[in-house]
Amino acid sequence: MGLIRRAASLASVPVTTGARLAGAATATAFGADRDAVYAKATAASVETLTAALAKARGPALKFGQALAVFSSALPPEQAAQLTALTRLYEDAKPQPLKTIEKQLKGLPKGVDIEPEAIAAASLGQVHRGTWTDGTPVAIKVQYADAPKVVKSDMMQLRAMAPLVGRLLPTLDVKALVDEHAARLAEELDYTHEAAWQKRFRKAWKPGKPGGLADGMPGSGGIVIPKVHFATETLLVTEWIDGTPFTALVDEPAHRRDAAGRQLARFCFWSPRLVGATHADPHPGNFRLLDDERLAVLDFGSIADDAGLFTHLFAQTLILTTRGDDEAVLEEWRKAGLVSDSTTTEQLMEMLDPDDRPYTREEFTFSKEWLQTRSQQFQDPVQALQGASRLRFPADYLLEHRAVMGTIALLCGLDSTVDFRAVIDGVGDAIAQPA
Repeated sequence: MGLIRRAASLASVPVTTGARLAGAATATAFGADRDAVYAKATAASVETLTAALAKARGPALKFGQALAVFSSALPPEQAAQLTALTRLYEDAKPQPLKTIEKQLKGLPKGVDIEPEAIAAASLGQVHRGTWTDGTPVAIKVQYADAPKVVKSDMMQLRAMAPLVGRLLPTLDVKALVDEHAARLAEELDYTHEAAWQKRFRKAWKPGKPGGLADGMPGSGGIVIPKVHFATETLLVTEWIDGTPFTALVDEPAHRRDAAGRQLARFCFWSPRLVGATHADPHPGNFRLLDDERLAVLDFGSIADDAGLFTHLFAQTLILTTRGDDEAVLEEWRKAGLVSDSTTTEQLMEMLDPDDRPYTREEFTFSKEWLQTRSQQFQDPVQALQGASRLRFPADYLLEHRAVMGTIALLCGLDSTVDFRAVIDGVGDAIAQPA
């Protein structure tokens, strides 16, 4: 899709939806049933938004993926309306091979590439291929117009933020858009992604005496594909087969539980092992292998210098279980997220923490449970602003998205996890904020 057409398509969303919601208000004023009218208008607006994001691909598509991750935490009626967003994980339309031939000339001689793309990412697409020594590989190719698309889409997404905020009132959409924009420049350079992938692979490599993950429970269950080659617009990595998270809903419980356990360990231990966390927790980035190891893909979005929010999340559960609410307040003050005037009662009322995942030997994460925790888990900014005492820095948002997106994925799997064992290690291991 050309830049003019895609900009027009995205720009039409707030216009169309605004008119639709205005019509609902008018109908209500003339006696129509308010709930029924607005439910119909909202459902139609979500369909319009989803279609525009899916058609646009690029940053707009990736923003849709972020919305889809959080949509499972919404009230049941909204979650049902937004189910269509999940198709954005797998149904992006790839470009014909002839349109990316110029970029492919940068590959080393002897590399073969299959003509049909097996997936389309936010700013490029992925082909299966064969490395020079015959090794199966995944070849990620950036679209030539990606930088222009980023600039155009971010303008439209910022204009669209108020509308999306009306459709998803429990999300701080402006903060999500701002965070999305801040990371796109990094994603345009695949050498940056390759460097992070190598770092995560080294940290999670099992069996290396003295290695970062040496002796850590579950460290052998994480697989990071090897990087073979990288330029700004090309990335060649080891090919890994496995079951996508989107298909695990039909797998036996023990497979879903294995996926959940490994995912929880990867998310909560990466800040200690790597000093960063994988910040794009949508189903398309994870595969469960036949031996129940977890393969992690796509390191384009990383929360660097991570650990403060992960530590805070873990310590809040641990201290709440002990009944030490004063210590919870002290942790939040050390993190710089609440003012000195905030009382213990005010913070605990706003947090309303649920310690069941920690107090039980194993806990089953479910969509039903997540819906009861939607405000707390989905948007810490909005959940805590009731007393106007929260200071939530923008650099926390990406790590928050990693942690809460992981929780949403666990609930989507109905996965039973030994969460206490994971949290105990994290709480003891990550340094206190200065």
